[in-house]
Amino acid sequence: MNISYTVEMKKPQTHFFQITMVVDEVGEDSVTATMPVWTPGAYEIADFPRHVRNLRVVTGEKKPLPVQRKDKASWKILNGNVRSFKVTYEVYANELSVHTSHLDSSHGYINGAGMFLYLDGYKDQVSEVNIKPPQNWKISTGMEKTGDNKYRAINYDILIDSPIEIGTHRSLFFEVAGKEHEIVLYGSGNENEEKLKQDVQKLVESYYGLMGSLPYKRYVFIYHLVNEPDFFGGLEHLNSTSIDVYSQTFAPKDEYNKFLSVTSHEFFHLWNVKRLKPVELGPFNYQQEVYTTLLWLSEGVTNFYTWVMMLRSGVATKEEYLEHLMETIRYYDILPGTAVESAADSSFDSWIKLYRPSPNNVNSYVSYYLKGEILGMMLSARIVEATNGSKSLDEFFRLLLDRYNKDGKGFTEKDILGALKEVSGKDFIEFFDKYVRGTQKIDFDDELKRIGYNIKRGYKKVDNVEPETKAFMGLFVKGNGGKFSVEAVLEGTPAFEYGINYKDELVSINKQKFGDRYLKNIREDFRRFKIDDLKDYMPGDRVKVHLFRRGLLTDVDVVLGKAPFEYYKAEEIDDDAFRKYSEKFLIG
Repeated sequence: MNISYTVEMKKPQTHFFQITMVVDEVGEDSVTATMPVWTPGAYEIADFPRHVRNLRVVTGEKKPLPVQRKDKASWKILNGNVRSFKVTYEVYANELSVHTSHLDSSHGYINGAGMFLYLDGYKDQVSEVNIKPPQNWKISTGMEKTGDNKYRAINYDILIDSPIEIGTHRSLFFEVAGKEHEIVLYGSGNENEEKLKQDVQKLVESYYGLMGSLPYKRYVFIYHLVNEPDFFGGLEHLNSTSIDVYSQTFAPKDEYNKFLSVTSHEFFHLWNVKRLKPVELGPFNYQQEVYTTLLWLSEGVTNFYTWVMMLRSGVATKEEYLEHLMETIRYYDILPGTAVESAADSSFDSWIKLYRPSPNNVNSYVSYYLKGEILGMMLSARIVEATNGSKSLDEFFRLLLDRYNKDGKGFTEKDILGALKEVSGKDFIEFFDKYVRGTQKIDFDDELKRIGYNIKRGYKKVDNVEPETKAFMGLFVKGNGGKFSVEAVLEGTPAFEYGINYKDELVSINKQKFGDRYLKNIREDFRRFKIDDLKDYMPGDRVKVHLFRRGLLTDVDVVLGKAPFEYYKAEEIDDDAFRKYSEKFLIG
């Protein structure tokens, strides 16, 4: 069987892609064409077929063939003795994200899972793709190029794992280990192209040093620069990545670190997920949820390497690394859900909790990104400690790559435990019982001492004096157009006990209008939501909170509690301990 696709954008301003799928040498009298309902790397049901319309099937003589809907994602084609036919359809693409496709007058972006049908039983077929862009638009993709605007994928998995950017974007190029890397920039902001290119190259070079090879012929970084401050996200692919960033994120440095961190994270996925993956994640079933308890390793430990490699490459300083680590730990300590759900269960629940969060997520869930990053730190410190600095998590990942990348079958938790023991000589079963499958409270003071640090906790200064305590209610709040609504209520806090609710609109405190002065960032690198900051009061004070609830004005009396510490600071206490840790793990 031969399969090819033609992609057209006849009127890009209408957001419709026109797709023609040509199928030759069909052996059956009927086949089923199917579109995925999710895309690998994003563990949520997206129901891509809802964007398909006008699906038709015709013979080479343009005679229509009957088509029957089987379910929300599949069409049964009754071709009879016809051995070649065309499937034509349109895809509406008007959501700009790394998980979806997008088309307008400025560009086209294709995430293949929501664009290309496959024939059941034939996902292993080679696919040819011919793209017909509007005049003066160019094409950037990691897919193998076979001619002008023509590409080939050796199977369907590779086809939809090769995002495509089409438009008038800028392209920057560099080489590492003799391999070309393309940086695609759609949109513009406050970026410095030369610095951006140099820093991305430094990251690639550091990962090359870590893993010893670059497992691709060519790699493409696709960046969408958009004018939304909270617009950040990335999606890994086998030979490329797609990343959405705020257009003004390239300065100052603390903002630029967001760009560098998402780039570092997605690039490490080249190995951890795309070539090393939990056994449940392959081969892919595109029609239903795929469950694993190991996303804490696949995503969370990738988060840990994100900043380690920024430090090793020189794009971040030791001080910036430690500040990030302390903010991660401080945020973890704030969330009640860390005591309720394990890293393993968090991984399993990604489909219904991480991607479909409820207002109670903060109390019943912990992100496997967050917990996994902390577990990465804990594991790395223990391996260095057990081997007296001769080995680290680097050897663990290289061992996994050598052992479980060859057959593509993936690894299990048992395999992880075996590799950890082989590298360190230490049994990690108890560790997993406590911290991976369990919810035992983490003693971060003890964990930091392993690498030569104390944690100093406190509150930010007011009038050059650091207060001993601060008051709060326990609210996560989101502001929009001068209105402030409750996004979450932390369990065990005054707001929870006295009955302030999700979606309550905060009006005033003791008759003083509620506003930004009563709020502060939850963490320095996350500003979408804020936490209440009642600097005019003390713990134990009683305040009257006026709010709108479902359109009705009401008030709630609240006795304020003690606010979580505003900063954690790592203070070096043991030069030898840190040197042993940093020389092997942080420096590499």
